[in-house]
Amino acid sequence: MSHHGSRHFAAANRLARKLYDRGELSRKSCLDAQARLGIEMDHRKSMESELQTYQRRCVEAEECAIEESAKASTLQRQLTEEKTGITSRIKRATKAAMRTFATKFQGKIDRAKEKIKALGGNPKKKLVQLTQVEANIEFARILREAPDSFDAEAAKVEAWLPNVAGSDVEFDSLFAGLDSDLIISPISSDSSGAARDNVSLETLAADVGVRAFDGSMTDELGVNHDDDEYVNIDD
Repeated sequence: MSHHGSRHFAAANRLARKLYDRGELSRKSCLDAQARLGIEMDHRKSMESELQTYQRRCVEAEECAIEESAKASTLQRQLTEEKTGITSRIKRATKAAMRTFATKFQGKIDRAKEKIKALGGNPKKKLVQLTQVEANIEFARILREAPDSFDAEAAKVEAWLPNVAGSDVEFDSLFAGLDSDLIISPISSDSSGAARDNVSLETLAADVGVRAFDGSMTDELGVNHDDDEYVNIDD
C-alpha cells in the first residue's frame, strides 16, 4: 500500500473511532435520559396519586361539612321549637297556676265572708246580751251595796251614752264594708281553659317539669333530675 493510501486509512480509522465514541456517548446519554425520564414518570405518577388522594379528601371534607351544616340547622330548628314549646308550657302553667291560686284564695274569701256574716248574727247578739247581763249584774250589786248611789250611777251611765251612741250602726257599716272589700273579680277567661280549674297546683307544676311542689328536682323516689328540663314557678 502506498504511503498516501496508508494516511487515508489511518484517518478513516480515527474518524470511525471518533464516531464510535460519540455513538457510545450518545447511547449512554440516551440511557441516562431514559433513566431520568423513568424516575420523573414515577415521581409524576406519585404526585398524581397524591393529588387524587387530596382531591378525594377535599370532596369528602366538603360533603362532611355539608352534612354537619345540615345537622346543625336541624339541631338549631329543634332547639328553637323546644324553646318555643317550653315558653308556651310556662305561659300555660303560669296562667293555670294563677287561676288555681285565685280559685283557692276565692274559696278562702268565701269562707271568711261566711264567718263574718255568722259573726254579725247570733254571736253579735250574744255579745250584746252578755254585755247587758254583766251590766245588769253590776247594777244590781251597786243597788244592794249602796241604794242611795242609784241616782249617781244612773247619771254616770247617761253621761257615757254619747260615747257609745250609734255604735251598732257603725258596727253594721263596718261589716258591710268588709263584705264588699272581700269581693274578688272573676278569673279572666283568656287562660288555658276551664277544664283545668280543678287540677291541683302540684299537677300543674309537674306539667312543666317541677318534680316536687317545693321546687326540688328530686321526685318521690329520691331520684335527682337536675339534668332534666324543668321550670320552677315562684309563688
